[in-house]
Amino acid sequence: MEEALKAVHHILLSHGEAVSLLKGKFASTTSVGITLNLSPMYPASNSANDRLAANNADGYTNRWFLDPVLKGSYPVDMMNLFSKYVHSFDFIQEGDLEKISIECDFFGINFYNRSLVQFNAASDFLYTSAYSDYPKTGMGWDISPVEFKDLIRRLRKEYTKLPIFITENGAAFDDHVSEDNTVHDPERQSYIEQHIKAVAELNEEDMNIAGYYQWSLLDNFEWAFGYEKRFGITYVDFETQERILKDSGYRYAEIIKERSI
Repeated sequence: MEEALKAVHHILLSHGEAVSLLKGKFASTTSVGITLNLSPMYPASNSANDRLAANNADGYTNRWFLDPVLKGSYPVDMMNLFSKYVHSFDFIQEGDLEKISIECDFFGINFYNRSLVQFNAASDFLYTSAYSDYPKTGMGWDISPVEFKDLIRRLRKEYTKLPIFITENGAAFDDHVSEDNTVHDPERQSYIEQHIKAVAELNEEDMNIAGYYQWSLLDNFEWAFGYEKRFGITYVDFETQERILKDSGYRYAEIIKERSI
């Protein structure tokens, strides 16, 4: 954990250095920002224990990155929790947080799902995943466009007025090629429609979502899952490299062409 926290700090520090360099050399031609992978955390119940669990999960997943970038500080409650594993926070040197929080031109978000958590005294940070009855993607993640809207509203209230880009949003499902060489993926089509509709509704609230990027155009190598999970709106036969536009791809093209949802 100590090594991970040091790595995170220096990744964020490298972000600040890069923004400083780009703004210094290419200020007239370059828009510079950062993308964070955010997942809003919800307590399984309204008990004090579960609310504490949600706070800690939020600090671990979201605030440990949001706060230094947009507030110029690390959340003290999480520093207290991490102190069990960190012998010294001296790796955070004077001037680091000012550099990490250098002003950007936009803020990017990768969003896939909300998370439901419950208190667990035996876990390192007092929380663990809880059962959720939400519909799931092929990754086992909750389909949660309403909570996506909650996340954006929270960011506007607590963190930033910068234009927001949704730099990743999508869903994996167990896709199959039909006999007529088509791929029907109604669940992914619904997922995309729900989240683009949420973006449109947020912009009606003046939330300034400046762009939306679907993840992803192609089925691809998905981290530790390899080629097992398919996020693409285009099906890829990994043996032959044949590509087949899925129903969700046709629907996404239609949304883009018509500029309406």
